[in-house]
Amino acid sequence: MNSMILPIQPMKNLITNPLTRAAIAGLSVWLASVFMAHGQNKPDDLKQRILAQAQSIHADDYAFTRTIRSVPTANGKTETTITIEKYDPTKSGDARWTLVSVDGGPPPADALSKYHKESPKRRVPGYYRLANYFTGPVTTATDSRARTVFRFASLPKESVLVFDSDVSENTSAEASVGESNGVPFVEQVRLSIKPMRIKLVMKLDRYESTSRFRMGPDGKPVLVEQVADVTGSGLGQEGSLHQVITYSDYRAVK
Repeated sequence: MNSMILPIQPMKNLITNPLTRAAIAGLSVWLASVFMAHGQNKPDDLKQRILAQAQSIHADDYAFTRTIRSVPTANGKTETTITIEKYDPTKSGDARWTLVSVDGGPPPADALSKYHKESPKRRVPGYYRLANYFTGPVTTATDSRARTVFRFASLPKESVLVFDSDVSENTSAEASVGESNGVPFVEQVRLSIKPMRIKLVMKLDRYESTSRFRMGPDGKPVLVEQVADVTGSGLGQEGSLHQVITYSDYRAVK
């Protein structure tokens, strides 16, 4: 069988042909515009995915255990307190929060009384709260680990409360996006609050906190740790607080 060999136009002629050069130039411009548009839209697409992810999670999705290790220092004196509490959204009212122990023993009566009194205003922590962050203005950057970082110069109202005061407007945040099995999620959030007065009698000099998340077995991110450092003064006293909060025993209830 005879094979047919088609003539191949020399590459030189293709390049020097005015019509071909114009086509190549046009194609290059089109590709550049496509890549540029893709690069511009990518952070916004990621933002929308993170927002939708946070909105798909609710405060009542999980029961969990929270361990709080607080190390306050006032007037040169330092104490350490460890409290363990549980949250169960299947229960009603104040019964959702339970104070399990204080410093390894049963909670004293005065601690229980105070705990129950504060239960109605106790907010449930979790990934779902990030949805409020992403409703406000945001810029993007890339960190040393090549992660996308969303930066917020301030946060929308009700995002951050300190001593029952809304300090969101004075709070900046950085949310670093990781990935689990190809699914992006915010794996770390860092908050910083500008020096300010709270309730007139308290002065907040420094507040820095870091929250870490991991992907849960059902494909939803869960909060695993919060670390905060606070310094300030009030009622004639200066002090600081180092606090580490860990979350465990997650149980999906929906």
